[in-house]
Amino acid sequence: MSKAADSILKHLKVRRQKQRAILKMRCQCAKGGLEFEQLDTFYRAIRPYLCVAQLFGIMPVSNILSRDPQDVKFKVRSIGLGVTGIFLILGGLKTLMGANLLFNAGLNAKNMVGLVFLIVGIVNWLNFVGFARSWSQIMLPWSSLDILMLFPPYKRCKRSLRSRVNIVVLTVFCFAIGDHILYYASGYISYSMHIRQCQTNHSRITFGHYLEKEFSDIMVLLPCNMFSICYGFWLNGSFTVLWNFMDIFIVITSIGLSQRFQQFADRVLALEGRHVPDALWYDIRRDHIRLCELTSLVDDSMSSIVFVSCANNVYVICNQALAIFTKLRHPINYVYFWYSLIFLLARTGLVFMTGSRIHDASLLPLRSLYMVPNGDWTQEVQRFASQLTSEFVGLSGYRLYYLTRKSLFGILATLVTYELMLLQLDAKSHKDLRCA
Repeated sequence: MSKAADSILKHLKVRRQKQRAILKMRCQCAKGGLEFEQLDTFYRAIRPYLCVAQLFGIMPVSNILSRDPQDVKFKVRSIGLGVTGIFLILGGLKTLMGANLLFNAGLNAKNMVGLVFLIVGIVNWLNFVGFARSWSQIMLPWSSLDILMLFPPYKRCKRSLRSRVNIVVLTVFCFAIGDHILYYASGYISYSMHIRQCQTNHSRITFGHYLEKEFSDIMVLLPCNMFSICYGFWLNGSFTVLWNFMDIFIVITSIGLSQRFQQFADRVLALEGRHVPDALWYDIRRDHIRLCELTSLVDDSMSSIVFVSCANNVYVICNQALAIFTKLRHPINYVYFWYSLIFLLARTGLVFMTGSRIHDASLLPLRSLYMVPNGDWTQEVQRFASQLTSEFVGLSGYRLYYLTRKSLFGILATLVTYELMLLQLDAKSHKDLRCA
């Protein structure tokens, strides 16, 4: 009897020592510094890409290089916001000049896509400024939740959050670079063939003359020289980076939230077939509340970004398809438009599929609750079950729609309808512009 008691006491002593060690480590991590930096947190995963994004005026928060998320805040008087202001001014001038040229030439379903691209870029810079203002209010509870869920009783995921984010970001940006290169290649070949067929002066068939035409909105204000051409490349590239980063940011955020919901579900699934006291159910339910509150906080701050992303992607997909369905002149045009269309469809699908994992993972604990015997079904279990089913957890576009698989199919149906409308609109304004 004494040996059994000694064994139990020894086991409890070891357990208390482990709990104290975990609590001590959590306290050290909460203070920031090296201990926090070594954890697989969302802040650690996204920080390198926020540093790159700030070079293009995106997410103007201060002290982004700090290891401690408590130091990263939005400040009105900061270099980051100043860079964003420069991009807004330069981008606004380019948008106004481009709009003036388009209105003088005449708008149609095809040529207005460039103007929409610029306007959406300006809106996105403003949206990220708004999100940066909420950054510290989001990242502090998120980091504290990361500290909680990266120690027992929660199990760490097989693949780290940082590696998953790196794979997605690098893959998308590699394809985006290919899309950007094909855009200029397609434009230059179309320009050169146009000169050959419609003009006798073939000396203008150079890449420099093509860029002079491509950046005609900039040449209204600046003389045509190497500086203005490099400036045009830089500003166009900045708009392209912003457009791609908008979707990537949604994907990264969705991966970070869904992984924590998956860890939570794994903890609940591990309790199947065991007698679980109400005190433990209460702790689990409290952690679930923290997860849901964090998701709601992120959704409130990101709704504008999600809405603009989906609306813009639908519009651009339709215009790319419109260009393909109407006869293109050169093989390189088909290569570019098909590549761009497939890439954009894949990127839009990635946004919705990663976003849907948040909601899917949030419902996984229901399987374990349905396996709880009647004798163990207490009021605390009932509260937890009601909590899981009463609220929709996920990211949305102003709560008009959520990022789910069902919404993705709805987007596809919208694409078909919108494409038919654009085809009719283009047919009415169609003219033979071969040598225009």
